[in-house]
Amino acid sequence: MPCNIPVKKGVKTPSDCKCYSAVMRTYKAMQSEPPHVAREAALRVYCYHHPEDAKSDACLTVERWISAEHIH
Repeated sequence: MPCNIPVKKGVKTPSDCKCYSAVMRTYKAMQSEPPHVAREAALRVYCYHHPEDAKSDACLTVERWISAEHIH
């Protein structure tokens, strides 16, 4: 269950993005790799779909998505 507490302006929620499933699928497919490699792969997918986002916003968005399962 994703958390709906706003992190900061510019950070997207899963419901904001059609690419959410592609980002998460990429991350889960890469889980046999070191965690930083899986996060980077997910971030690349996100950035492909959202080139307009600042790098910091993209990183926070992806980190929030992949960490949501572990927070609650």
